[in-house]
Amino acid sequence: MNTFRAVLLTLSLGLFPGAQAKDLGVVGQVFPITEIDMLQWIAQRLKTLEQTGELASMQQQFKDTVKASVRRPRPVGLVTTTSPEVFSVDPTLTLASDITGTDGKLIYPKGMQINPFDPATWPAMARAAKAQFQFSKTLVFFNGDDVQQRLWAQEYQRQHAAGHETNESNKTIKWILTGGEPETTHQQLSARIYFDQQGNLSRKLTLKRVPSVVKQVGVQWQIQEIDVSHYPNFIDAEAQPHE
Repeated sequence: MNTFRAVLLTLSLGLFPGAQAKDLGVVGQVFPITEIDMLQWIAQRLKTLEQTGELASMQQQFKDTVKASVRRPRPVGLVTTTSPEVFSVDPTLTLASDITGTDGKLIYPKGMQINPFDPATWPAMARAAKAQFQFSKTLVFFNGDDVQQRLWAQEYQRQHAAGHETNESNKTIKWILTGGEPETTHQQLSARIYFDQQGNLSRKLTLKRVPSVVKQVGVQWQIQEIDVSHYPNFIDAEAQPHE
């Protein structure tokens, strides 16, 4: 039966050897295909916004946003602790790729590990010069929005200046905020203030809590967490030195 149907289909097609497509005309209105010039559209849009005053408002809003982010950067989000820890972090770096000279010759191979605190891991040239490296700063991470941490920072600064930590008195404190306003903290400590933007330093040093005092001990970083829970947590207390 299927063969019979196929034969009928073949015959029926053969009956119209001159069959061809026909122009059925146009149905409805036809429009040419056009593309909007994007630069022209943007220019027109900006002109409209300028005429309505929206552009000036947007520019002012952008300025205010930038000023606010500079005055108060996004906090890192580290918390305080009543069970402080002291731990070490290995600063060893591993080269992710070969380092070659201008002549294409290999200088340092991929996978080479270098500890900036350990001359034994340095390239041969540096070892031959018997170079040494001693990090001259103490890094102090704290949240400037926390009254207790600010009080602790003021006391730590006084102790450092008075030479109570005799073995550290020759080291410069580098204050690094994980929250708060750098300008306000600068006025409180009368010192240069840095901010851990996007928590980059905290992550590299694997900080868990603040305040944390970070310094070089031997060939590693030492992170010492501080318990500030015994400091007053109300603003009026800032006028009184903590004993």
